[in-house]
Amino acid sequence: MIKLTITFILLIVSLNSFAQVNYPTHDSAYIFWQPGITLTYNDFRGDTVGGKYTELYKKVGLQSEAYIGLWSILDVPKKKKDRGRKLEKVYVAPAFDKTASYAITNDTMEIAIQQVYFDIAETWARWARQQLSRYQDSMKGYGVSLLMYSTVIKDAKAGRQQMNSAYAEDVIISKKQGAFEKWRKLIDNQLNETALWATKPEDCYRFIVRKAIDKEYEESPVVVGVLPSNR
Repeated sequence: MIKLTITFILLIVSLNSFAQVNYPTHDSAYIFWQPGITLTYNDFRGDTVGGKYTELYKKVGLQSEAYIGLWSILDVPKKKKDRGRKLEKVYVAPAFDKTASYAITNDTMEIAIQQVYFDIAETWARWARQQLSRYQDSMKGYGVSLLMYSTVIKDAKAGRQQMNSAYAEDVIISKKQGAFEKWRKLIDNQLNETALWATKPEDCYRFIVRKAIDKEYEESPVVVGVLPSNR
């Protein structure tokens, strides 16, 4: 009896392990944000000639630039009869473009400064998830995410842009004393406080495969409102 029980437990553990999917979170062109991801000099593969390293960058001493997008997509059940029984799925993930991002120095501080932009994007990805969840909880039913998706994403991108601008002004343009440390602490605190809303591997994988992960879903053919670009 004991042997049978142990065998049964091992079988369950084995099946659970088999069911778990390890989703890739990067490909040859993009690194998608995940906990513990730290950008390195080798991730910045963009060409530094042809106008990217402009006079303005030289003036402020900027020797690297991370090209980061806040990507999002809305999937819905393929069959109309399932819409209601199944809800929409929204995927959001910050994407670091390896081929567009560049660095003409391997100075770790320069790369660390760019890392903050990546983490800022993650704070707004989490904000978007929180907002959509709140709308879903308060309004209930199918169609809530479809209705609010573009508004929430638009607001998230606007908030991110404002934060990026404030960060650049303090750290890169004005070079205020202690500004980098202040911003690094601020973003770290926000990430710690919103850990439950972190970008998941599934979010990243959705953009890598460029199609719905769930075979019963498809990208929504309709989005209410105007959706800004993934940049």
